[in-house]
Amino acid sequence: MIDSPEDAASLEPTPIKPAISFESVTFSDGQTLSFEEDEIVVFVGPNNAGKSAALRELQQWVSKSLKQKVVINAKLKKTGTSEDLRGYLERFAQRSGDLANLTYGGIGYNIHHSLMAYFDGAEDRHPVAPFFSTRLATETRINGSDPAGGIALYQAPPSHPIHLLLMDPELESTVSKLFRKAFGQDLIVFRAGGSNYPIYVGSRPDLAPGEDALSKSFIDQLLATAVPLQNQGDGMRSFVTVLLHGLVADNHSIQFLDEPEAFLHPPQARLLGEFLANNRRAKSQMFIATHSTDILDGLLAAGNNKIRIVRVQRVGSINRVKELSKERTAAIASDTLTQYSGVFKGIFYRRVIITESDGDCLFYSSFLNLPSISGEVRPDVLFIHASGKHRMAKLVDTLRALDVPVTVITDVDILSEENAFRGLYESIGGNWDEIRSAWATIKNSVQAISPPINASQIKQMISAELQGVSDTGQFPKDAERNIKAIFRTVSPWDALKQAGRSALRGSTTIQMYDRLVDACAVLGLWIVPVGELEGFCRSIEAKHGPSFVEKVIEERDLERDSELADARAFVTKIWQQASVA
Repeated sequence: MIDSPEDAASLEPTPIKPAISFESVTFSDGQTLSFEEDEIVVFVGPNNAGKSAALRELQQWVSKSLKQKVVINAKLKKTGTSEDLRGYLERFAQRSGDLANLTYGGIGYNIHHSLMAYFDGAEDRHPVAPFFSTRLATETRINGSDPAGGIALYQAPPSHPIHLLLMDPELESTVSKLFRKAFGQDLIVFRAGGSNYPIYVGSRPDLAPGEDALSKSFIDQLLATAVPLQNQGDGMRSFVTVLLHGLVADNHSIQFLDEPEAFLHPPQARLLGEFLANNRRAKSQMFIATHSTDILDGLLAAGNNKIRIVRVQRVGSINRVKELSKERTAAIASDTLTQYSGVFKGIFYRRVIITESDGDCLFYSSFLNLPSISGEVRPDVLFIHASGKHRMAKLVDTLRALDVPVTVITDVDILSEENAFRGLYESIGGNWDEIRSAWATIKNSVQAISPPINASQIKQMISAELQGVSDTGQFPKDAERNIKAIFRTVSPWDALKQAGRSALRGSTTIQMYDRLVDACAVLGLWIVPVGELEGFCRSIEAKHGPSFVEKVIEERDLERDSELADARAFVTKIWQQASVA
């Protein structure tokens, strides 16, 4: 039995919620990407690549089809008709004006009843587009959480997400809990603001029995212990703006978010990425442009299979795009090496140089930054290390999958292990069959010169050094150096590592070595010509790794020291090849 008009309304079928989403987008390089209507698409890439421009142009495409610089074509998917839009707004939007000037309003939109037919148009949707899409630009990030204007709640169109929090205390509580995870404090909408509704930051006062948020005691406690959000730092205000416009407002089926990390410290940026992935209220597409690995890490940490990563790179007047597959994205999100190597930072640079260790990164980057090598403009290059040779191929695979130009620098003993060298060579784009015979010739020659020493021989050599060493007092420095030297002769490759190319014997072997090194260099895989990093400055004795690099940087003139000429020449070749690649 129906007892009231409200009961009758509740039995009415829920009207179709009209929606617009991008089905496909064609970029200026001719690449077309297809999207689903509930995905988060993350645009990454170096500065001035076209990420923010892509957001602006996509939003413009929702309003009116225009051929532009980054987005040259797009196909939209529409759900519903203009009549469905009218029916939905009749049911859920706030109405204002008389019958002749009836307007439907909500957050970000105000649509005159006579303009509904624009939803059915194929080219021009600008009067109704604000209902379907919104862009949160960086320049509005600070004041986007300022107090909302006063309105007659439930009677006038909500013009700000804060109005939704006022009408839905549970939603306010949800947003406050998210904010507390990031900043350790509550968000409280001040309902007694009069002409406006500000948000306060602090500890939410407890309500006594019979009290509500308009009770005098609650208001007195709130004003005594909390601070208006607009008086807080830019990081808090920016964070709340994204929560309000990205998670609270729910009528838009497409959201554009430019640089959500703006003004945030890394921990808050990472949390914001998680919240965006996990807490969207409505089924919608979200397009994000970011320079932050923290936002990216947060999005991936959510374990959401709806995350799409698209790298944008400008080549002349063309914006080249490359998508990381969902499968690769999921694998990266669960891979410990990727998470802690800093490899994801590389997608925001024009080139990444991978070395074996952090000391190698410091050494080569110090030389690359010399004006005589790279010029007056600091190279847009990220150095990362793989903690050894065996992980280099995985890092290369990850970066190349996103079209990031990669250079690798490795010591000559990478040639000692077929699987490691082959994996690295193939990961950077090489064909193993083309250099297999050259590698085999080098390997056979090196092992013929100095066969491997077995464990028994090593034990005998160490025992000989220990003869005469007393059980008391300090261990003799001479014996310590001699024992360390034993391990440097364990592998037949040690001589090559100590002397580089000059340790090879036979013209055929040297020719094969040169052929192999040249083939590697063309691909951006550089084998240290003096065998190992320390070979660039042998006069610094008994120093390896970081300590060696520190001595070189602190005590030598990198620009002029004659002993470092080979190092300068090597880095110059690397940079010249990278600059034209």
